[in-house]
Amino acid sequence: MFQILSFSSILLYAFSASAVLSTDAEKAASFYKSPQSLFPSGQVSRSALEDKIQTTELEIAFLTNWDHKSFLLQGDQVLRDIQLAKYARTRSFVQLLRENKRDAIPVKNLEAKSEVEIQQVETYWAKVVLKNKEKTVGWLPLHTLQALHDDTGVFINLIDTYLRSEPKMASGIMTTIPRMRRIEPLKIEKGFLKVRYEGNTGYADINHFVAKADFANLAYHSKKGWVPILHRNNDFAVTASKDLLPLSEIKGYATNETRGIVVKAETGYGPQLRSRVEIVKPEACIWAVSNLKGHGDVWWKYKDLLLEYNKPGKNTLTTEDLMKREIYSIAFESKTSLKGLVSAEGIYRTEDGQNWTELPQFGKQNYPVNIHPTGVWFIGSFKSMDKGKNFEPFIRWDQIAEAIESAYHRNPKILRLTQIDALPNSQVQINVDTGLKKVKLRSTLSGGAWTVVH
Repeated sequence: MFQILSFSSILLYAFSASAVLSTDAEKAASFYKSPQSLFPSGQVSRSALEDKIQTTELEIAFLTNWDHKSFLLQGDQVLRDIQLAKYARTRSFVQLLRENKRDAIPVKNLEAKSEVEIQQVETYWAKVVLKNKEKTVGWLPLHTLQALHDDTGVFINLIDTYLRSEPKMASGIMTTIPRMRRIEPLKIEKGFLKVRYEGNTGYADINHFVAKADFANLAYHSKKGWVPILHRNNDFAVTASKDLLPLSEIKGYATNETRGIVVKAETGYGPQLRSRVEIVKPEACIWAVSNLKGHGDVWWKYKDLLLEYNKPGKNTLTTEDLMKREIYSIAFESKTSLKGLVSAEGIYRTEDGQNWTELPQFGKQNYPVNIHPTGVWFIGSFKSMDKGKNFEPFIRWDQIAEAIESAYHRNPKILRLTQIDALPNSQVQINVDTGLKKVKLRSTLSGGAWTVVH
């Protein structure tokens, strides 16, 4: 079992005087008493270890944050978003393999962005079917796949779950679904999943399952478009504005790749079942066992198999970070696009719905934002015709004041822009708070006169 890992303890550690020193510093490798050892027993040249290899073994681990502390969790303790996906695409060129082994026979070469259907997942591997005429089947490493936004995914139960004849707890039990089964529901209703399992059609308690919604930062609703999501509550997704969206009405998710759900609890203090952890660093290593004189059998990391997670750069936030702020306004290019703008203690843009880059010229202000179907960006009283490269004013406040005074025969006390809406026929509508009344005004994208909407 893995022990709780503290970064401070690693930083304070010093190699013992008895450690074997490498004669080839550039190719030195640390070795351990076991893969679970927190600290290495010493170092030796990589070539010396390779000459004495006895066996190799694949191990998956995740350095995670939970409750403001660091924990090293085994791969089978953490469920990730890609394991809930039904459909995915390849991140880059990769070989489809006949078996879930690194040295298995290649079946087919896949180009980047090849779409596959996931049939089965393990800690490191996914069994997939290609979307081609032959329906080619093979295995891919999970980290080579990326979830699709228009996929609602599957459900995985964390505990053994009764399949009942009706969607209520008092109904009869038909069979038991063993834990960690990938289930694609026929319907979601009344806190239950209607599913078919081993020839039986019945209802399973949705609270026993992890869903793709548990990893969602954004959810796509057919009427509301992309909506920021805080968390899942039973068969609802809770939005940033605390509204409840039924899971049955959601058509897709933008998920957080650095989030994990604990499926095996730590003994004692540590992440418990269903805990949501932040994955700081994933590791997939081929561990080799070599026999060293004076040390016997030792373990060392023969090969690192995982790609690193993409971390946001300077002036960039993840959607997870944004959700910790109050979102004043958010807009996407279209209902199906994840390219958009958000106002949340500053103005940020995104290309993928996951990472948001600050537009520094707007400081830490909260302004209403909108993206017109023609491609024009609106941020506060400014507009951009070239997707943020240049901005120019699109509101003249003297004209706004004159239009309001003409319509209501009263001078406005204040003029505060609260909302921007895109309209058909190259028009735009704004909401202005005058202190006494909230007024709607319309104009054209070209900057024509403003007209009060009664």
